[in-house]
Amino acid sequence: MSVRGAIEERLALMAPARRLRLALAERAVSDFAGSRPVRVLDAGCGDGLLALALAARHPNWTLTGMDLSEELLRGARERASNRSLANVSFEGADLTRPLPDSGFDVVMALECLSEIPDDRGALRSMTGALAPGGLFVMQAPDRDWKPVLKGSAGTWRHEVRHGYSQAELGEALAETGLEGIGIEPTYRSTAAAAQELRDRVKDRGLALRAILFPVMAASVRLERWGLTGGTANALFATARQPLQGDGNHGRHCD
Repeated sequence: MSVRGAIEERLALMAPARRLRLALAERAVSDFAGSRPVRVLDAGCGDGLLALALAARHPNWTLTGMDLSEELLRGARERASNRSLANVSFEGADLTRPLPDSGFDVVMALECLSEIPDDRGALRSMTGALAPGGLFVMQAPDRDWKPVLKGSAGTWRHEVRHGYSQAELGEALAETGLEGIGIEPTYRSTAAAAQELRDRVKDRGLALRAILFPVMAASVRLERWGLTGGTANALFATARQPLQGDGNHGRHCD
């Protein structure tokens, strides 16, 4: 990798919203895995930076990223090769259809569900790829989220819906037969304001973005310490696939 390329990836990974998603997901998966090796699916992996970061930090985890965009997947595969990461791979997949692999200990779906028209089909497909007793981890925008800074975009990337209420998300997860559903609000004003600032300069020169790096890092720390306020911009959820023999509990999978 070139020095510039490495800096660009570091800055991309430190985007406050992305950094918080990574921290929350890593904590949930680590608590679930303990010291044992686990197979993890990053569904809707996009550019693969989250999967790559987890693969580098946890060499006993095996990670698979799946996404519909072959262009993004090519970049992710190149990054994995450049880092000599043998425990991560990337596959093309339509998340609303039965996935090309299954039996995962963990499935992560971080900020992809609001971009998928058939979100219920995607949830059935993703949870259907879980092994019995497996962990499902997801984050989605809160339905009522609004930008913090004046002039910031009021929509989320390629959204086809603005988000979910806590009740709506819980109902959607329960429909798949998942158990032990826990949902917590996350990503409030401190990180949101920093993320909006980052979005305004993301296409500017490298020097300016590097200067703002400490601000991005500090916003994540403050958010994790609870030094924030306002309404939540996102909902973070975890749930478990029932063990075999526990009954179907209304489970429906493709």
